[in-house]
Parts: sequence; structure tokens; C-alpha cells
Amino acid sequence: MGNHQKQMQDAQRAVLTGTLGFEALRDNAAPYVTRHRMTVGRPAPLPCFSGTFGIHDIGKGQTVHQSSIAPETEFETSFVAETGLLVSIILDGRLTFALDGRAYDFQAFERPLAVAWCNLEPEEVTRRTEQQDHLVKVQVHTPLSFFDAAWREGTGSILKTHCEVIAWQPGLAATEAARDLIEGRGLSALRSRMASSRFAVEALDSLLEHVEARTSTSSSRIAAARAYVEQTAADHPGLTQIAAATGFSVSSLQRTYRSTYGMTVIEHQRRLLLEQAMRALQSGRISVAQASRMAGYRSPTNFTSAFTKLFGVPPSRIKPTA
Repeated sequence: MGNHQKQMQDAQRAVLTGTLGFEALRDNAAPYVTRHRMTVGRPAPLPCFSGTFGIHDIGKGQTVHQSSIAPETEFETSFVAETGLLVSIILDGRLTFALDGRAYDFQAFERPLAVAWCNLEPEEVTRRTEQQDHLVKVQVHTPLSFFDAAWREGTGSILKTHCEVIAWQPGLAATEAARDLIEGRGLSALRSRMASSRFAVEALDSLLEHVEARTSTSSSRIAAARAYVEQTAADHPGLTQIAAATGFSVSSLQRTYRSTYGMTVIEHQRRLLLEQAMRALQSGRISVAQASRMAGYRSPTNFTSAFTKLFGVPPSRIKPTA
């Protein structure tokens, strides 16, 4: 066996036997994961990190995990996270990970930061830790079965979207609840569980507060985007132009517009143009060919098909109204 391979196996053995202080890792990385492995990027002194850890099962499938670590080398950990919602409060340090093919880098050196995402199906998470990347955080994992219809309605898209990662500045209550857990050494088992339960409540409340604020802002923004689409439909602006003019990314605009109005931006724009063509035909001022061009169709056949689908009659049968 090569020396490098032996170092990797020694690292895994150290984690799994709890000699790094993370005794709950003997069976799993945490109660909500199904598989865990650790790799060392280069031969280095072991253990890979030092610090304090704790995992608390607070009932109904919820677990609270606290950690305050200082890496002693560069290392990588990977695990498969089960379904559920994860909310983390980073009190200090840097958290980098890859999830669903995307890389994330969150830093909380000046002020605490909250991060959350939901797994609708098991998903592999990979964390890469540099030697200087100390980290102090507390997180709560909540199974999907915990959330009823009111929760799903009140938390926007996060419980409906796989691996949608969001971040925000947590309030004082969630921050203090996290600090109390980190600093609460020597608490009795009951007091420790109460502190963990308090953190879970405050972390989820912080998430809900953020989502509600974001939803309120998003509602006004998407209403402004709709107004822009209605005002500019005759100019045929493209999706990229509409997104830039209304302060959205293209993907965010499409997703929010569809969820709010039940149709995409372009579908709404085409409907507006067809309605405009209908009014022009009813006025008797233009021909069907001119109405087709007005609605942005190069092919009269395609215009006739879309017009008939929307209004139930072909444009050639529209007569001027008195």
C-alpha cells in the first residue's frame, strides 16, 4: 500500500472512530446523510482538522449540527444528503461546497450569514476546505414530512425547488441562538436539547422572514415587468432586453413570470400582439397580411393558426364593427 493511500485510509479511520472529536460520525456524517467519505488532497499531518462538534436529534426527524473547526491541512469531504431542508447560520469563517453541479463560496468574516437549500431527492454534496478556512456554524436539517401545506405556501419556491441555494443576513435572534449553542459547553442534556430546539425555531423563522421579504419585493418587481411587457409589446423587444430593462436575469424572469401569471413572457407578449391585431381587424383599417406583420409573424399561416387558437375564428372572418 502506498504512503498516500495509507494517509487517506488513516484519515477515514480517524473520522469513523471519532478520534477527531466527531463521535457522531461513527455511523454517518450526520443523521441526515446516507454515505460519507473523506479524501486528503496531499500527504499531510493528521488529523485533518481540530475543533468541537455536536449533533442533536430534537424530534420529528429534525437534527441540529454545530461545529467550530480549524483545518490543519487541505481536505475534501463528500456525502449524499437525504431529502429535506437545510438551514445554516455561519457565525464566522468560510463555507465552500459543490451541489447539483454548481460551486458555492460563502464568507462570514465581517458578519454572520445564513444559507439554505432544499433537497427534493438525495443529492451529493462535496466540500473542499483549505488550510486557512476556519468555520463556525450551526445548522438544522428538517425532513420534508415536517412541512404542511401552510409551510409550503408560505416559503415560496424553496420547498418546491431542488437545490435552490439562497443566502441572507440572519437577524439577532437566530444569530444569538447559534452562538448560545457554540458557547454552551457543559450544558445538561436537557438544556442542550432546549438550546438546539430554540435554534431550529429561530433559524426557520429567519428563513421565513427572508422569504416573505423577498416575495414582497419580487411581487412588485414582477408587476413592473408585466407593465413593461404590456407597454412595449408593439416594439417586439426580445427576452434578454426585457430582463435587462426590468432588473431580472433571463432565467429568474421566466421562472417568476410563469409562476405568477401562468404563462411565459413571450407567450404573454404574443397574446398582447394578437389582441392588438384583433382590434385592428375589427376597426377595418388593415388587411389580414398587415395584421400578421403587426403581430410579429413572418408567416401568415402561422399567424392564422395562432389567431384561431386564441379567438376561435380565423382572422379572415373578422368583420369591421360599427
